[in-house]
Amino acid sequence: MKFLFFCLKIAFIIFAFIKVAKFCEEKSDKFRLGRIFSSLDYNPLWMTRPLVEQEKRELDAIFNQKFTYFASGGQCYAFLSADGKSVIKFFKHHRRTLPQWILALPLPAALAEKRQVRLEKKRAKLKRDFASYKLSFENLAEETGVLFIHLNKTATLKKRIKIIDKLHIEHEVPLDQVEFVVQRRAELVYPHLSRLIQRGDLEGAKSAVRSLVSLIVKRSCKGIYDEDARIHRNFGFIDGRPLIIDVGRLVFDPSQKDPHVYQRDVRRITERFKNWLQKKNPQLSSVLEEEIESLL
Repeated sequence: MKFLFFCLKIAFIIFAFIKVAKFCEEKSDKFRLGRIFSSLDYNPLWMTRPLVEQEKRELDAIFNQKFTYFASGGQCYAFLSADGKSVIKFFKHHRRTLPQWILALPLPAALAEKRQVRLEKKRAKLKRDFASYKLSFENLAEETGVLFIHLNKTATLKKRIKIIDKLHIEHEVPLDQVEFVVQRRAELVYPHLSRLIQRGDLEGAKSAVRSLVSLIVKRSCKGIYDEDARIHRNFGFIDGRPLIIDVGRLVFDPSQKDPHVYQRDVRRITERFKNWLQKKNPQLSSVLEEEIESLL
């Protein structure tokens, strides 16, 4: 009986531990400090141009602030600066490799081959993602608000920032040792336009719609395609200027420079947006259609 009671007690402790761990995972959006660190080696492909003095000063001012948990995306955890003007995005490295115990596990040849295929797919995704972030910094900085990317470990930043996670736990991050992106914080398109409509600024809303089309065309004219161009969640506005917020799915595609190609792309990207505008204000839907038609 005592042994049975002991086993039940151990089982209860294990069950409680698992439930608490699961609860914390859900409440923290699965953020753990260790997940933003990697074992990636230096890769010259991920080096970028040196910053000018003005950019260095702006970054210093940003890094001197505390950052609070902001959002979790498919590729990164985002933290918002104290002044609300900047976001630092740390990569989810646990999604870009396999757990160490799986990598170390001795397997039969067939299973080992499958493991290697899966690992190569994850490495290819990381390569694609990093290439996209580099592309945004070097070719679309104005259109994306990307201020800085750090895709190789360094010893030159000499900065440690404080971040506060969703559970209000504070952590210190040595920036030289992690891969990250710094980007201007923008207001999402739908809230921005809703605010303009609510206060009766129809001309401002029309201008915003036109500027979104111009932004997509500008990106296309640089020979760049966005594989995840969703107006409702991946575009925003800062000081009335549109930005591409999600920059993790950009690729070079010279065919995008053709007006017939980018008109089709604009129409595809804005299809859902047009329906939303029709419900909010039919005039804005008409403005969008007129702007697309004028591209040819």
